Formats: sequence, C-alpha cells, structure tokens
Amino acid sequence: MEDKQFYLEPEKPDAAGGPDRYPVSDLPCLVGRAAECGVCIDFDRISRRHARFDRVDGELQLVDLDSTNGTFVNHRRIDEATAVQPGDSIHFADHGFVLQQRLPSGATLPHQQAAGRLAGDTIIGFTALPTGFPVQAPEFFELLNDGLVTGLSESIQTAGGSPFGHSLRARSTHPRLAADAGTLFRLASDLGEEARLAQLVRETCLAQAAAAGLQSNLFIEVHPVECEDNDLLIDELVGLAGRFRQLALVCDFPVTALARADRLAEVRSKLGRREIEICGTGIPTGQLDLLAASARHLDYLRLPAAAGLDAIAGAVRAVDGRARILVDGIGDSQSVASMSEAGASLFQGPGIAKPEPIGAQ
Repeated sequence: MEDKQFYLEPEKPDAAGGPDRYPVSDLPCLVGRAAECGVCIDFDRISRRHARFDRVDGELQLVDLDSTNGTFVNHRRIDEATAVQPGDSIHFADHGFVLQQRLPSGATLPHQQAAGRLAGDTIIGFTALPTGFPVQAPEFFELLNDGLVTGLSESIQTAGGSPFGHSLRARSTHPRLAADAGTLFRLASDLGEEARLAQLVRETCLAQAAAAGLQSNLFIEVHPVECEDNDLLIDELVGLAGRFRQLALVCDFPVTALARADRLAEVRSKLGRREIEICGTGIPTGQLDLLAASARHLDYLRLPAAAGLDAIAGAVRAVDGRARILVDGIGDSQSVASMSEAGASLFQGPGIAKPEPIGAQ
C-alpha cells in the first residue's frame, strides 16, 4: 500500500471552484471540515470530523466517525469500517466522490465498475430508489437539521362516530421538498435517517398539539429501526411524556421489530409508569398466536382494513378483549358498520376524516 496514492475525485465539478481532487495521504487520514483533517471538505452538511481512511491488513478502509449526516459507500450508509477500492462511489453527507488511485508512474488505475452501475452514471442525479443516492438528499438533510416539518392529525372515531383521538404525522415545509409522511420516511430509509426523522416528527407534532390544546388520545409513531436501541427509544418517549404532561399519549409500536418477544412486556412496564399507552402495529392478521400473546401487553391493536372482514374477525377472537381493535384505512361508513359487528371499536381512514393541520379540527 505504500506505493499507492489514493485520492478523491468529486462526482460533480464544484461551481465555487474547489479542488478537482483531494489526496488521501498519511494514513490514517481524517475527512471533515476541521483544519486538522487530511481531506478538508468545507461544506455545512459535513461534520468537523466526519470520517477516517485507514490501512487495515493491507486494504484501505473507511469508517464513519458518528457524523451528523452519514457516510455512504456505493450508495449505502456505513456504520462500521468498510473496505473501499478504486472506482467506489463515496458520499460524505450528500457530497459525492469517486475513489481513485494513481500509480508511481503517474498513470491512473482504471475504474472497477461498481455493481449495478453503467459507465458514466452520476449518482447525485439518480432518482431511482432505494439503491440510488436520492436526488433530494441535500434538501432532506436541511429538513432534518432545521426542523422543516409541520404536524398533521387524522381523526380516530368510535363506531358511533364520537371523536376518540388523533393519529399524528408530519409533512415537509422545505421550500424545495414537497413531501408527505410516506415520502419523507422513504427518503429517510435510503439515507439511514429513520430514527432522526421519527424523533423530529414526534417532537414537532406534540409541541403543536400542546399549543393547540388537544385533549384526546394522541397516537405517535415509532419506526421499526428505533427498536434496535430500545433503551434509547424508551428514554426519549418518557422524556416527551414528562415535557407534555397535559397530553394523553399512545405509542404506535411496531411489535414485530423487537429483538425478543418478551421485550414487549418491558416496554409496556416502562411506558406505563408515565401513563403512555401502547398500540401494537405491524402484526400480520394471520399470526393468531402472536396476536394473542402480544395483546396481553397492549392497550390497542392497529389492523389494516385491507386485511378483510374475515381476517379482522379472526384477530378479534384471538385478542379476546385484551386490547381494543383499531382498524385503519377505512374507506366508507359501511365498512365501519361491518368491522364494528366483527368486534373492532375504533376506526381511522379517508372514510372517517382526512389529515388536517394540527388544531384545525
């Protein structure tokens, strides 16, 4: 490796006239905005100490240093030391480079074709998801860093039409990124930022709900990725309950994302101490044993209307009254009547009410 000279070549020319190459020398080599970095890239979305190149067992490796906006190799976010080679596409936040190697003679080693790419492809210009680096990544990072979202609420009603609660979500307020909740979370998934987005949505929605004086049950969403660090998630939710004591919180919890089934009891115990109720989500209606076991630790169970009346009725029998059944995706009042007869008691969907700005109801 001593005779190999690596450098980073920007995938797009810098309109401000920046360097056309960044030498990767004197390994280990830091990458970031700080002056001491061997590769100094002065852009706002790049952390001061963003990543590090090093030589390990004769190969060049790249590791992210807990940067704010992530490091990506061949379009995928890395969370551990990753081997890299000439021709690899590397992004620090949304700034793209190609790793190049210059031999002692001065010749440049030919690119090794990255899997799934055609010669001449420009990653920043990709719109295909999820493998392409999203074209809207710069705007998405700005949205995360500046909190450019606003809350929406979708009404939840009883079979008789009485208001019961609100399901909270968010949409973008970024001037160049028009996106609803689903689009935002797809972007977050491509960039490895699901947890940050989910936290931002909860914080924004609850602050707006408190300002609007909402008194009914507020259903807030947890993303499955957040269950990878259950303790951190619970601490955040408990903190929100402490700050917004006047709000009645219900946590939409992805039960199947838990590493162990017995963790649900632990979640219920810790959240219950702060009077946070739990609504189980993501359990297939056909898994009756899991439905029955989970219901012991749930206040509500959210099921999709698309599963069909027979599946809903089977789930109701499996739960056996241990949790209230909330059916979402309801399209019309006739569905409410039939689902109610099958045992469901709460309903949400376009046939009930469409999402509106928090406090507009």
